[in-house]
Amino acid sequence: MAENGFHDYKCPNCGGPLAFRGDLNKMVCEYCDSQFDMSEFSQDTQVKEEVTDWQQSATQQMDGTGMKEYVCNTCAAVLVAEETTGATECPYCGNPLVIKDTFEGINLPDGIIPFAVDKAKAQEALQNFYKGKKLIPDSFIDKNRIDNINGLYVPFWLFDCDTDGDCFYRATKEREYDKGNEVWKEIQDYAVTRSAKMRFEKVPADGSKEMKDAYMDSLEPFDYSKITDYNPAYMSGYVANKYDEDANAVKERVDGRIRSTAKQKIRDTVKGYSSVNATAENINIRDGRVRYCMLPVWMLSTQWNGQVYSFAMNGQSGKVVGDLPIDSGKSTKLFITSALITAVIAALILYFILGGDAITFIAAIVIGVIGGWISLSSAKAAMVAAEKTQADHFLVDNSFALSRQEDRYTGTRHEFVRKRESNNK
Repeated sequence: MAENGFHDYKCPNCGGPLAFRGDLNKMVCEYCDSQFDMSEFSQDTQVKEEVTDWQQSATQQMDGTGMKEYVCNTCAAVLVAEETTGATECPYCGNPLVIKDTFEGINLPDGIIPFAVDKAKAQEALQNFYKGKKLIPDSFIDKNRIDNINGLYVPFWLFDCDTDGDCFYRATKEREYDKGNEVWKEIQDYAVTRSAKMRFEKVPADGSKEMKDAYMDSLEPFDYSKITDYNPAYMSGYVANKYDEDANAVKERVDGRIRSTAKQKIRDTVKGYSSVNATAENINIRDGRVRYCMLPVWMLSTQWNGQVYSFAMNGQSGKVVGDLPIDSGKSTKLFITSALITAVIAALILYFILGGDAITFIAAIVIGVIGGWISLSSAKAAMVAAEKTQADHFLVDNSFALSRQEDRYTGTRHEFVRKRESNNK
């Protein structure tokens, strides 16, 4: 049986549908342009009392069909929607609809960040995103048109935790010295131990299978100080879905980012050595807490050469991410140009240091090729979105503290390096 389970926001002046405008932070009538402060809809605000423990994330299973029927309050049409659908619009009359029971009970979000960027700004931001991309085909900019643009509230899990780390390293201090006509190296070995504590807050992972993790990661950071209590009025005029990946499903990704950052922060405290190699890195994550929040994302798509290209924009900051096509001709030109410039500079420097022999020439070519490859790789990296492997942005300020710092000398050894060239011919 079809349900009439919508939050249906109507203009009190003309009866037209109201939609949230993030750039104004107001509800706006789509017919008469009347504006209403969000305080007028405060009665719909819902506060979730409990913060979910990291290991005990709430989950909910769909029924056999995974679909529900609803009746539009405006035109009485019957709508069929997936059980995860939280906000949409009627395909018959265009009325914005927020489904009540999608975000109730255990599925009630802990908070929401409202949209702050409107559709026009999103379109403008996409055009600006193309600028400065060295490898983008000229025709892509000239001929592509935005086919579709949708504002979505994407479900995210935000993780908090305390972290303890015990890391062990082998480190060396090295110096070269002369021994007759030979060069030797003195190597002092050290066993280095570091233990530290730190705290991470609001490390994000999206809870939607439809969203590319690389896109959602690349949209970071959001300003979490702007999180407000959940109010369905913020979703009016947008699309929203409940999570279909619970916190346990994404926990491994978050754990990996936290551990990687913790290891790096501890490693950064080992200084003054010629070499440092980790022998063991034990990172313990404890007192984990997780919040379920809805974050604003504009999704845009465009077509070029018969292929669809999708982009995502942070609906709060305006940051745009996406995968762009790469012009092979521009790639080749960039590599050759960078390699030549690097090789010439390297050749001039090496000439004054080593002289102008064949070794100098070969070394300059090798350095040029490496320089060209680095330049091309950097340009290609700017053309694609990538999943995040670190969580340093979410490390709480001044939370890092060393609890153990030990550098123990274990011995000295000597190694032959090379024979010194004789000046006599």
